[in-house]
Amino acid sequence: MNLSSNHKTVIRYLLAGGLLAAGIAHFVFPQEFVPAVPSPFENALFWVYFTGLAEILAVIGLMIPKFRRLTAWTLVIYFIALLPAHVEMLLIDHEIFGISGDSFMIARIFFQLVPIWMAWVSRETDADGVWAGLDRFDNLLKKRWKQPFSWHSKWLLAAAFYNIGFGIWAGLFPQQAFQLFGMNTSTPLFLWQTIGMIVGVYGIGYGIAALNEQKHFPIVLVGLLGKIFGPLGFVYTFLAGDISLSFGIMIILNDLIWYPAFFAITFRFFRGSDHLTKLSSDSTQ
Repeated sequence: MNLSSNHKTVIRYLLAGGLLAAGIAHFVFPQEFVPAVPSPFENALFWVYFTGLAEILAVIGLMIPKFRRLTAWTLVIYFIALLPAHVEMLLIDHEIFGISGDSFMIARIFFQLVPIWMAWVSRETDADGVWAGLDRFDNLLKKRWKQPFSWHSKWLLAAAFYNIGFGIWAGLFPQQAFQLFGMNTSTPLFLWQTIGMIVGVYGIGYGIAALNEQKHFPIVLVGLLGKIFGPLGFVYTFLAGDISLSFGIMIILNDLIWYPAFFAITFRFFRGSDHLTKLSSDSTQ
């Protein structure tokens, strides 16, 4: 979607208005937000006030061109990190501002994609930012974005966002997986958080590979091997009676649905003998 400069400005102001309202609400109705604070964070009320202040400061950052890009990127990560909080509120059947119910909470989870997109759009600015490295990365990303993406590169980019989101979810709300999939609650939560960290790091690699899938093919290959061994490990563990069949949903989401893109990129790479020659020559240098 190609948006004009005026459209992007309107979106930025709408996002700023929403952040200002939400930030103030954190101070006026703090108890409404306490259940959304991840359990590892002690003193939940402090974090409610902290995030409220952060959202108000983000409004200022969006309005100042020098800080806009850094603020927008931070908001993208922040909004992704909030997705597990909405899942948590769904699981505990929390009521917020007098509204509750699974349908409302599920709608909130999907609606969270809107501010993520708005923050992404709001990062546009012609001014130099406070972090030169981020400026260079953002300009490189915009330059690549103007070039056509193959369908499997787009799929790989989607896998990057999914993995990063999964990593945040598993790290902040490790207990949710145990609730959702009937996993053994005696398993130490830090093991699941470690898995989340690994999956999230893979997501960063997928994002880099999506910019040039053939140049960064080793990342794709390692990811594909993980997505092959993961389901095999699930089958073995299930047959041994150590995990429930419901965990198969996680295997579908983490592994199986990404097969078309990862296999397509792999077949395309190995079809060209020049790629194999280049890998061989690089390894001898």
